Amino acid sequence: MPQTNSTIFRKKIISFAWTWIGLLIFIGIMSLFSIWSMNRAYVNGAKMAFSISQLENEVLSAKVDFKTQVQEWKNILLRGKNSEDKTKYFSSFEAEETKVVGHLKDAQKICLALGKKELCQPIEEARLKHLELGRTYKETLNKGSLESYERIHAIDQNLRGIDRTLDNDMDTLFQKFHQMKKDQLSTIKQSIENRYHVLKKFIIGIMLAALSLSGISLYSILRSTKN
Repeated sequence: MPQTNSTIFRKKIISFAWTWIGLLIFIGIMSLFSIWSMNRAYVNGAKMAFSISQLENEVLSAKVDFKTQVQEWKNILLRGKNSEDKTKYFSSFEAEETKVVGHLKDAQKICLALGKKELCQPIEEARLKHLELGRTYKETLNKGSLESYERIHAIDQNLRGIDRTLDNDMDTLFQKFHQMKKDQLSTIKQSIENRYHVLKKFIIGIMLAALSLSGISLYSILRSTKN
């Protein structure tokens, strides 16, 4: 039994509709994949930025505590003439020293976890410098005397400025990690934007191609019904 024009038209419309449904499903799947890709890029980038931020904070904390440690050393010289005060300020000096060591060790662990060995070496060097500096402070204090101004002045002159190199090294490390964090956040933003633009161009391209094919298909359907 020959098919009527209305039957042929109905079949072609149904075929046309299923084509569009398939196309929409395809666009949906690709969109979901792109969203997943953007989310993964953001999560991985955010984890890296967070670790770098922790590294930055540990170095900054070490720098701040080191300044406090140096201040406690000055307190020993200025106020540690009697044994009780000397013990008090020396205990504070050692407490700050322990804090600095802890921050630098934590920074080293974070650095190793990030897999950035080239950045771990300067942290280790700073830790060793700090260790040697503490040893120098203590040996000088044990050899010297706080009984007179002249002897205190001699100790001060002997160690004056000895902390500057380490302080500068910590500042350089902090600035480097601070810039790394900014670069990482910028990289995350750029990566998300790039993926978004690719997705937008893809969807627009597919839609334009689909509209073109739809126009051709509808034209073919209308011509077939006339015939």
